[in-house]
Amino acid sequence: MKLYKHLDDHIETYLSAALLVFFSLLCIVQVIMRYVFNESLIWSEELSRYAFVWFIYTSAAYAVRYQRHVKFSFLVTLLHKASPMFSQLLKILALIIWISFLIFLDYFSIQLVLNQYHTGQVSPANQLPMYMVYIGIPIGSFLMTFRVVQHIIRDVNALKTVALNNRK
Repeated sequence: MKLYKHLDDHIETYLSAALLVFFSLLCIVQVIMRYVFNESLIWSEELSRYAFVWFIYTSAAYAVRYQRHVKFSFLVTLLHKASPMFSQLLKILALIIWISFLIFLDYFSIQLVLNQYHTGQVSPANQLPMYMVYIGIPIGSFLMTFRVVQHIIRDVNALKTVALNNRK
């Protein structure tokens, strides 16, 4: 249970940090090879690009986890002063719309990976199967979906609390 709690709190942080360090080191090695040794590594540029794509999707999940994504909270804040219950309902509605999009993204990102798997396409420099590159999209999408579900549960519980306080 302790391990689950730790991973629940930090999985996006670990993934994003590892990917950031990995693609940054690859870029640094590439620069050193070009300007110091006058040689270019073909494989490092491609691999750093793929790590960067994975970094973007895991970092998006990180933003969802800590609610650091772009949002317009003006209306929710304004409504909270007038009616905390309606404000909470509006937040839940926004999360339901968001999770609808994420489920759409989950489905089609899996389809994309399956299509890449069946084509057998490989990357030009490293000969990596391209489905391995694209699998970062559903991983990030599923992490975001999981985090939005957590937010919905939290906000529904908060709505229950507000409703109980209004009855008193």
